[in-house]
Amino acid sequence: MDYTAIKASHMGLAYLSFILFNLRFWLFYWRPSLAQKLWLRIPPHLIDSALLVFAIWLCFIIDQYPLQQHWLTAKVIGLIAYIGIATVAIKRQRMVAYALAVLVFAYIFGAAKMHSALSWLALL
Repeated sequence: MDYTAIKASHMGLAYLSFILFNLRFWLFYWRPSLAQKLWLRIPPHLIDSALLVFAIWLCFIIDQYPLQQHWLTAKVIGLIAYIGIATVAIKRQRMVAYALAVLVFAYIFGAAKMHSALSWLALL
């Protein structure tokens, strides 16, 4: 696979992961009984695992790694925060956690687009 295909796959999986997070949050918010359905609990793990594999693959291709590149370090820290906050949002149905998870995702997206730990603030 070439760089463009791997990057497109990584981006597509990121979008899919975020869409699925939103879908799951609102489904579980309105229908908490759905939270126990395996068909809603397993796909996020598969998608996120594939997302991580493509991210690591991209690091090797572009020869840039977290702790060497500030923007990649910011993405990894943001990802850890996103996972924790999104877990609280999904499991405890907390609207504040949901809003924070969306903001952290926007930060990660901005860090990736701008190649800057400042994320969207790099535009200023």
